[in-house]
Amino acid sequence: MAKNVTTNLDKVLTELEGVLDSKLKQIVTLQVATGMLAPVLERIHVEGKDSSNSDIGTYNNTYLKERMKYYNRTADKKIVLSLTKQMELDFSVQAVGDDSYGLGYKNEFNLQKAEWNNNRWGKEIFALTKEEEEKAVAIAKKAFLDAFT
Repeated sequence: MAKNVTTNLDKVLTELEGVLDSKLKQIVTLQVATGMLAPVLERIHVEGKDSSNSDIGTYNNTYLKERMKYYNRTADKKIVLSLTKQMELDFSVQAVGDDSYGLGYKNEFNLQKAEWNNNRWGKEIFALTKEEEEKAVAIAKKAFLDAFT
């Protein structure tokens, strides 16, 4: 007849699960953020699109002339949130807490400019588009599976 032995295996497994969850979250979110950096930067700072894939807006003629004269920019009236390139060069993968990653700005002033532009144009510019969300999910699934193979 077998005898039952009391162990703390449940407690150990629960603690291990917490560590794995944290580490897995780090791995997956880092890969998602890294994979999404280029397309999101391109959409906002080059194509001038918001999170619904619509144009952010258009520059008025006075501002457009200033952009062309002082910053060697094209005559394209599409708002691309890029004048000195400071914001787009600062847009990067950022740690979010101890176990997660996302996209954002290292420089607080650039973050303020991003928030100001959302408010100014009355649009969600920095959220992911539906297509970007689908790509992020695909990257996350692959990263999750890769972590176990």
